[in-house]
Amino acid sequence: MKIIILFTISLLMCGASSAEYKIFDEKKDSVWTPYTYVINGTFDVIQNPYWFSQDDFSEKMTEVWRRVKNPDKSIRRDGGYKKLFKDEFLTSRVAPNLALHFIGGSYDTLKLREYFEHHGYPMPGLWSFLFTYAAHMGNEALETSYHDISSHDHIADLYVFDLAAFFVSYNETYMNFLLDDMGVKSWNFQPVWSLKSDNFFNTGLNYIARPKVLQFHENKLRPFIYFGMQNIAGISYQYLEDRVISFGGGMSLTDPLEQKGRFVVSLFHETNGELDGSLFINGSEDMSWRLNLYPNLLKYKEIDPGFIIGNKRGGGVSLGLSVNMPFGLGTDQL
Repeated sequence: MKIIILFTISLLMCGASSAEYKIFDEKKDSVWTPYTYVINGTFDVIQNPYWFSQDDFSEKMTEVWRRVKNPDKSIRRDGGYKKLFKDEFLTSRVAPNLALHFIGGSYDTLKLREYFEHHGYPMPGLWSFLFTYAAHMGNEALETSYHDISSHDHIADLYVFDLAAFFVSYNETYMNFLLDDMGVKSWNFQPVWSLKSDNFFNTGLNYIARPKVLQFHENKLRPFIYFGMQNIAGISYQYLEDRVISFGGGMSLTDPLEQKGRFVVSLFHETNGELDGSLFINGSEDMSWRLNLYPNLLKYKEIDPGFIIGNKRGGGVSLGLSVNMPFGLGTDQL
């Protein structure tokens, strides 16, 4: 079996019709591009600097391709099918597989497909597939940084959870449940290229959920779940008709296989359903605090700026600015 089979399957699915969910909104997502998504998806894991590094990226891409191009051979070499099933489906490792690769992946696949449909691309399903898998492959490449991650992790992600996410993004019942009943949305970071270290920082695919069934106080209070490399639970409060504040606490992962990490506190503000800003205390990327201000707050006429400032736990400031670009420029070692 070759990974190219995935592309063949995607071609067969490109003619399938999709419901009009309208995740992608040209006005609200004016600075969102598939390239931003790929950067966030590829470098998502560098939020944990204890395990993952973006150094030697091309060598890591070569390594992950070696591991996944012949899955049967790799599975047997790294312990067999029983070990793969036990580790990836029956332990805590299944949590990020389901949350990020399956739930988050199906959301992203649909949003990308709507983006390409909106811009008149032929075969938008194929384009969506190619961009999601570019992000997935980049992410798996960086995961080779850590010695405890074997081919089993890559194969479960790419051949099972990521592929399943692609298929279910076409399922109207599932997507209605995900978007309407569970209130899932993406709140990704604003990637910045550091002019000092020649690396990306402030990257990450993050998602929230606010289940309708648990709303109370005339729907002004709702449970708030934030998941990614930081998993947070809290409350959203609608204090004005168009404004919502959310806060919570949880864990910033330092050991994603064992789901261990440090305690993180977060605060978010929205206007008209769009994120204005986020503040994390003791969060990922080894930052003691990090503030992101989004274009929804800073927009001026046709200018859509985003801003990030954070303080490194070991000392030093991270600073970045993006203006109508897929990523911003700044420094992570000021």
